[in-house]
Amino acid sequence: MNRKRRVRIGDLVSMHTHHTGLVGIAVDREPVAISTTPAQIGIRWLGGSGNIDWEPEGWLEVISEGG
Repeated sequence: MNRKRRVRIGDLVSMHTHHTGLVGIAVDREPVAISTTPAQIGIRWLGGSGNIDWEPEGWLEVISEGG
């Protein structure tokens, strides 16, 4: 079975739903625990504004697992 892996802090991610070509680092998660509320992931996009953008976890794809 090929289950999608949850995004963890420190992972490099891209948005598989939007072809932006951007790569970012996951820096935060709300809610922190697994819940019925869809998770929002705080992303610092490389080459971006330096701000943290909040994206739905379902939009993200882990391209490299963090340390």
